[in-house]
Amino acid sequence: MLRNGRGVDNDFRAHHWLYRRCVKEDVQGDQLLPARISYDDASVNWSKYSWPWDVIFDHPGQGVARWVVDDLPHDLPENPPPKTNVEMHDFRPKHVPLDENYSHSEIQVYRSGQPLQRLSSNLVKKEYRTIMGERSLVLIQPQV
Repeated sequence: MLRNGRGVDNDFRAHHWLYRRCVKEDVQGDQLLPARISYDDASVNWSKYSWPWDVIFDHPGQGVARWVVDDLPHDLPENPPPKTNVEMHDFRPKHVPLDENYSHSEIQVYRSGQPLQRLSSNLVKKEYRTIMGERSLVLIQPQV
């Protein structure tokens, strides 16, 4: 998993998996709770360079959830309230390798095609969390 001088690779495919570490309070059944899902540059590992258990290597008792790249929402909000000027938001993976974790990536938010530092729309935050909770799958149940 070490970077070893390798560069950035943003060749994400729709079927690739994104892994996220989780704890018991993040999970209900086999899905993540929407309120526990982060929406600003959420940290994940990319299946192209990682296995699910890599995200919990130094975190005994924690669990692993996953999304498929194709699960990331586009064109949010889905139903903007009438007479509002809410621009469309998209969520995309971005490879942000670390020296000790080459697979490290982030789910980044874009508004009208431009990356955002922070998501400010409460409507988009709520829709994103709901969708991502529904599309998540806990692969390894957390014990802590």
